[in-house]
Amino acid sequence: MNKRPLIICTDPGIDDFIALCMLLNRPEFDILGIIALSGNVGLDVTVNNALVAAELCRRPEIPVYAGSARPLMRPARSAVNIHGPSGLGKSVELYSSLRPHEGCAADFIAHMAKKHRGSLELLSLGPLTDVALAVKAEPKIAPYFKNITVMGGGIHLGNATPWAEFNIVADPEAAAAVFSSGAPVTMVGLDATQPCVLPREVTRRLEADTPLGRAVPKMLNDYADTYKLVHNLEGMVIHDAICAVSLYHPEWFEWHSWYVWIDLTADEHLGQTRADETGESGHAPNCAVAVKADRDQVGACIVDSMELIVHELN
Repeated sequence: MNKRPLIICTDPGIDDFIALCMLLNRPEFDILGIIALSGNVGLDVTVNNALVAAELCRRPEIPVYAGSARPLMRPARSAVNIHGPSGLGKSVELYSSLRPHEGCAADFIAHMAKKHRGSLELLSLGPLTDVALAVKAEPKIAPYFKNITVMGGGIHLGNATPWAEFNIVADPEAAAAVFSSGAPVTMVGLDATQPCVLPREVTRRLEADTPLGRAVPKMLNDYADTYKLVHNLEGMVIHDAICAVSLYHPEWFEWHSWYVWIDLTADEHLGQTRADETGESGHAPNCAVAVKADRDQVGACIVDSMELIVHELN
């Protein structure tokens, strides 16, 4: 089987950590590297959490790069209120014995885009800072990507603000640079992820006497606690894992091809992902947008995958 070359940019984060565990155990991907950047929590924490995922999933050979510590032009945002200081919930702290790979994350992206021209996929589960740095430094690489899949945005809703989703508003200039770069972009945002609520009870299936089996249920229970406190929602939405599923089960999502741009106005709409749903703008579509997901199929895939992983990786 010809494996699909993939780079993952991420800011782990509970839902990022679950997505990483799933992807690190998918046989169809050749994961060339993981780039951890500031987002949900600070850079030192996200790098450690990405290394923890690689170590506990028995993939220490995959290089983890330290990406950007701050957005292109703005102060760093944080979602510590959602993910806790450790990034993995209020009751979980894990530390890796691995070390990050030396080198510039943006240079690594550009190098791999050239090496795997036409076949490289990039999955962004956090702010788009390092992807933007790569395509701004070497604009010619934008069409070299097979796809850049973005967990971010929301055509009709936000979560960090009434209009904007966290990963986009955390670095709106970076998002604008990537969406306008000419690279083929796929957006799996809140329109598709928000309805995919998993009940807290699924964490019982993930309990096992293994490192992941002891940690994952705790972090997801913390996540569910936060959802109840912040969103008054029973259950949780593991956004990044839902986006990960779209890479290998796109048929479970409803897609539209639209022209999408990022609002950079200095008001409450900053970071909003706007879409031309009617074609009236005259711009050619630049983005495949997931507007709906099969909640049952996607949810079962996440839980079934993690159940296997936590029991098998001792």
